[in-house]
Amino acid sequence: MQHNILLVDDEAGIIHAIRRMLRAEPLSIHEASNGDEALAILARHDIHLMVTDYKMPGMDGLSLCRETRRVSPTTYRLLLSGQVDYSELRRAWADGDVHRFVAKPWDNLLLTMDIKEGLKQHALLDRMHQLGQQLQTQQPTLLTDSNWIVRLANAPMCRALQCNEEDLLGVNLFAQALSAMPVTLETEVTRQVEEGKTWLGHFNLTGPSQQKHQAWMAIAPLGEQYRLCSCNWVSEDLNPDRDINDELKRYSGEHHLQRLQQAADLASRQPQLMVVSLPGDPISMDLSAMCYERLQAATDDLYEIYSPQPNTFLILLPAAVPHTQTESLQENILQDFNQAMNYQGQNLMLAPEISIEEKPADITDWSEWLRMRLGLQSMVKPAESEPDTPDNPQSGRKSHSQHNALPVFNQLGELVALQVPAEHLAGSSDWPAWIADMTVIWRQHFNNRELQFIITAAEHPDEGIRQFATALNTANPGAAEAGNGLTVILGEDCVLSQAEEDLSWRDELRTLGCRIFIANFGRSFVNSRQLLGLPIQGVSLAPEFLTHMRNSKSLPQSRRLLQRMHDHKLVIYAPNMDNTESLASAHQSNVNWLSGNLLSAVVSSDQLAWFSSDGEIG
Repeated sequence: MQHNILLVDDEAGIIHAIRRMLRAEPLSIHEASNGDEALAILARHDIHLMVTDYKMPGMDGLSLCRETRRVSPTTYRLLLSGQVDYSELRRAWADGDVHRFVAKPWDNLLLTMDIKEGLKQHALLDRMHQLGQQLQTQQPTLLTDSNWIVRLANAPMCRALQCNEEDLLGVNLFAQALSAMPVTLETEVTRQVEEGKTWLGHFNLTGPSQQKHQAWMAIAPLGEQYRLCSCNWVSEDLNPDRDINDELKRYSGEHHLQRLQQAADLASRQPQLMVVSLPGDPISMDLSAMCYERLQAATDDLYEIYSPQPNTFLILLPAAVPHTQTESLQENILQDFNQAMNYQGQNLMLAPEISIEEKPADITDWSEWLRMRLGLQSMVKPAESEPDTPDNPQSGRKSHSQHNALPVFNQLGELVALQVPAEHLAGSSDWPAWIADMTVIWRQHFNNRELQFIITAAEHPDEGIRQFATALNTANPGAAEAGNGLTVILGEDCVLSQAEEDLSWRDELRTLGCRIFIANFGRSFVNSRQLLGLPIQGVSLAPEFLTHMRNSKSLPQSRRLLQRMHDHKLVIYAPNMDNTESLASAHQSNVNWLSGNLLSAVVSSDQLAWFSSDGEIG
């Protein structure tokens, strides 16, 4: 099936640049220079996805997205802009008028992935509007009443959740027995559905087995009394979800620094900068974005490109790049800019000036030099208080009353950590007994390895984590100072937050001897450019990240990213291994820790012996 997409921008050069980027994709592309033209095309054609600029004469991009939702509700709406009102954008995103926001200048690979992802989600939206046939299809679907109580569940949904329909009837969609979603989401989804709109977003279903199922969920009103909830499982997706905030971060100068930290070559020789300057008057953001796209094509996306000002582009050349390759790169850039650019109805010929810069001898740290070159303030990097070994990581969850734990393995299949199950213990008094039980068995069978615990903050209140860490320190006096063997996986919102309560909570965890991982990397807020500058010791990958890596086009870039994490002493943890493709990707990418039903279900303390060299299954 050929997909129809609509490009809307008052600058013909921007549309041409996106067309060029998508030239290898089987797409039928329509063009419009303003909102009125776009709406006329939407009236004549079935448009699956729309990419629109924000700032245009007459109707702006946000207004166009709102109107598009009304006249063509199944069209996936992507806003592309170099300037936008943040508060208005967040409001439009929360209301569901905008599905994705991408900042100019865009990254070719990521924008292409966003467009492909949007086309997939269009299919989900489109199916939701075929309400009459939904419950008889193979799409996993629930029917709830207006209070979110499940009234019907089709066979595909029951098979996925490993239960009978009777097990789901009468359960609230947002209850812990069926899903693991924040209370705030229920309020937002209810508001949209009551307004007669279809909500689309990420959803964690658990069901009676309490096994997590990552899904894209579309929820639409079915009359006044019912809601239709239909989903695609994340394991079917080839691309991780990225939040609008991910693109908003790209507006700050610190975004460039984060890319520098990610791309840094820390070998004995220093990297160089290739400086591409466009002489003359300052150019507009749109023209700069077109130049940026042309540089990406000229460099085959092999190098990091930064733009501290619209007229200037810095290409980071790692130390290993030979002189002949540098010369060839300059020739490619000059040859690519020999072609005129269509901008504001005119064919412009730009003549870039190219030079090579190296770190001056009077500056000790090359990263400080690059900060200065980008116009960023100097910053002294704080000393790391955690161990400097990449194979000494951890992550976090909670416990339950049966003294069970989820085994976590390394690349060699050795048991290296225990993830505390999501179920709560009866009370804080049970923590010491749970820890003592696990510790005794561990020392009997794994006396040459340090016992590590993992706890996921999203599944438990802060007080529960505090009690667990305190009990662990009590059982091992002096453990807090040396690192108590507990890793807490915090959500991205907590790790990035500068609110006083979140800062205090992170400080308290470090004081208790805990190490911090960031949850669900590859989805929403934090991106790869921010990651390497965060005060964390590791990452927990979103399930769809490894599935995405099976895409041959993105595999090299994804592996380079994981290698940079290793180089920065970050531990990579891949939970929820439930299919062989993800497991293969994890092994190929040298993921440090793995867990999930494909490797082992939750086991009792005495069953830990199964995973020791002398263990017997009997």
